[in-house]
Amino acid sequence: MQYLAELQKTQAAFGLGGNSSVRLLARNTGENVWQPITNEQVLPIQDSSMAKDFKDGQLLIAEVTGSNQVQSIQDATKKIVNLLQAYSRSQDKYKSAEEEVEQWKQSLNFQSQELHRREQELEQKEVELEHLDARRQEIEELEGKFAKERDEIEQLRKNIELERGQFEAKAAALTSEQADHLKTLIQQLSTSFTNPDALRDRIYSALDLINKRQEVLTKFWQNLDGLKNEAEKQKGILSKSTEELNNRKNQWQQTQTALADAQAELKAQRGILKLQENNMAMSRVQLEAQIDLYEQTSNAIESFGGPGSMEVLSPEEESRLQSMSIEELESTIKALQADFNKLANYVSAQEDELAGLEGEIADLQSQVETADQFDRIELESNKEFAEEQYKVLEDSVMGTRVSMQQRLSLLNQQKAVLDRRKGISVEASPVQSLLPLLSQIESQKNRQEQELRKMESQIEAVRNYTQQQQEMLAKQTQDHQQQDQSIRALETQQQERIRIVAELLGQISAQEQLLRPVQDIVDTLRPQLQAAVEDLGVMANGSSSSQILNDLQSIIQNLVAS
Repeated sequence: MQYLAELQKTQAAFGLGGNSSVRLLARNTGENVWQPITNEQVLPIQDSSMAKDFKDGQLLIAEVTGSNQVQSIQDATKKIVNLLQAYSRSQDKYKSAEEEVEQWKQSLNFQSQELHRREQELEQKEVELEHLDARRQEIEELEGKFAKERDEIEQLRKNIELERGQFEAKAAALTSEQADHLKTLIQQLSTSFTNPDALRDRIYSALDLINKRQEVLTKFWQNLDGLKNEAEKQKGILSKSTEELNNRKNQWQQTQTALADAQAELKAQRGILKLQENNMAMSRVQLEAQIDLYEQTSNAIESFGGPGSMEVLSPEEESRLQSMSIEELESTIKALQADFNKLANYVSAQEDELAGLEGEIADLQSQVETADQFDRIELESNKEFAEEQYKVLEDSVMGTRVSMQQRLSLLNQQKAVLDRRKGISVEASPVQSLLPLLSQIESQKNRQEQELRKMESQIEAVRNYTQQQQEMLAKQTQDHQQQDQSIRALETQQQERIRIVAELLGQISAQEQLLRPVQDIVDTLRPQLQAAVEDLGVMANGSSSSQILNDLQSIIQNLVAS
């Protein structure tokens, strides 16, 4: 089973060997699913070679058998980066789903508002439709009544034409009582028919109402066409903005992947830098050990041979001394001894002067502590001047002491050569056997210093490179955040455009559903009323029923008068 673990290394004494183990942090229970381990569990690594390429504290992917044996380990950096990328993608999907849900909520909210508004409009239109239905029923009743009367009038006209001849033949024998009776019948007949002119006025009134309704409907249809044009325009804008938003999101995703790679590379670079710094720290410890060993060896040589015993005659110098006569060698040694004595007296005088300056400084310090504010300034100035003189003199004395020790070493070496030439036995000094060791230690120390300087130079280069990468990553992260903010602003604008398009489409659908039934009713009534008007026009061209009745009354009156 796979575990996310932390490598733990323990070094043995003197940096030799050591043990390695892993501390389990999480267990892989499925694809990209990790369960944290609450109780701390540390498993040893039996094969120490598995951990040689990894550093202490590094995160690893460990394969562990059922018997809790570490089978293999590998670097977890790439796995963690993949998990982070998967988590980022899941977050994006979750965010996209939330945005879709929010869009649906807004759309449903708008649809609910639009439905409520449409219900109110429908209620108002239903009232108008009821009025129109009442008008239509009234018109249909008028049309039926008009058709019935028209048929009766036609039938009456035919009967009158048929009986006119018979009436004229019998009119000569018509009595006054018969004429009065006929007048009464004609009067009753005239009152039994409706006036077609009144019917025509009522039809024209209904047709005028229908035309006015059509004008209102035409304005609504024009507004609806404007809404459709605006909806198409907003759809085009929404399509372009959607494409732009998708391109921005793709660029943002590519930048996200590049940032993850750069962060992983920077983390790896920091790991390398930390490893190099650890190596440099170990090298510095080793160098300090070499310096300490060199100083201890040097002190041992000084303790065996006394001051100046570090200096050794070169083979050429020793050969030159061997070739000189004893008298000449004694004279040379005597001259060197005199120079050394002068130098020693000079150093002693400088040391006395240093002691005097040291006492003067101490006296000035005591005066400064007890002096008032104004005297203290002058005393402190004198003290600083005395301290500067002391430092300059001390540096000079130190250089003179080194030169005196070198001269003493050469003098002792020449005295040893003179004693050997005179046959005086000279006790062998252990310094001669320790000097090669000191030289070897010094050589190792110098080599270690060179390697340390080289390592410091490499670490400085890596540190500068890491700093540049970090600055570049910070700039890329800032640009990435700005892109994210820009995308969020575009998404807000996109939601507003979606809302506008949904609102327009809702208004178009609602108005079409409201206007279409009303328009159908108007389109149905108009031709019927126009046909009724044409029929009335035909009747107007012939003799009306009232005119026929008036003619009959005139004929009857003439007959009675004759």
